[in-house]
Amino acid sequence: MPNNFTLLGVFAHPDDEGSCGGCLAQYAAAGARAYVACATRGDGVDAQIKDPTLATRETLGQVRSQELACACDKLGIQAPLFLGHQDGEVDKVPLEDAARALARIIRELRPAIVITHGPEGGYGHPDHIAVCHFTTRAFELAGDAHTDLGQPPFAPSKLYYTAFPRSFMEKVPAFRDRRADIRGEKLGFVGVEDEKITTVVNIRHWLSRKVEALGCHRTQFDMDPETGRPKTFASSVPENVQLEMFGVERFVLARSTAPIGPETDLWEGLP
Repeated sequence: MPNNFTLLGVFAHPDDEGSCGGCLAQYAAAGARAYVACATRGDGVDAQIKDPTLATRETLGQVRSQELACACDKLGIQAPLFLGHQDGEVDKVPLEDAARALARIIRELRPAIVITHGPEGGYGHPDHIAVCHFTTRAFELAGDAHTDLGQPPFAPSKLYYTAFPRSFMEKVPAFRDRRADIRGEKLGFVGVEDEKITTVVNIRHWLSRKVEALGCHRTQFDMDPETGRPKTFASSVPENVQLEMFGVERFVLARSTAPIGPETDLWEGLP
């Protein structure tokens, strides 16, 4: 087991943790302390409620917080942390303020690995992009001995950005066709150039657990009446290729104390 077997995922909304849910479950089962910090409670004005019997506009933040707690429990990780930002307005928060607040959490939890959204924000979501920017800055501040945050400095070893390959735009209909209505714009997935992906982790044995955890987000997913499982991106491809495409999770290694190169394990190169 690594010397520091702690990781922290920082995401914008409840359900975003699903982008690395397999890794969270896999490493937690191996003994890691795994945390998710969520910037918002997912109750923005653009938020859709898939099943209106589960929440109202007034209760949505509370319900989605409970859904994220359910997902974390299913994944076997620690209870979620909430950063207190308003859904749909994260990019309006001063970057340095958001980064300093998160850097304090990093110093407290002392994760070797931090995971967050990529700078493209998946599909250009302003909240995702803002979280990427302030998490990257927090990663730097946490280890800076000249930055007074009331706690001793701590420098994580690696910062990862989650990544969906651009090739998925053609291979996965749900990626190609999905549009999100954000601030009056219809945003489609951008994806990351396949050659920029540095890290591919096999999570085949944890895919079912990941889907089960995503099923906690009942206000956000349509549910398959036959299986009782959420209709995810994997549902749009034939079953015989689902494991091939979604049985791994992909990342871009953005910062590292170890050499940056092709990896199959987030802890690769660390003591």
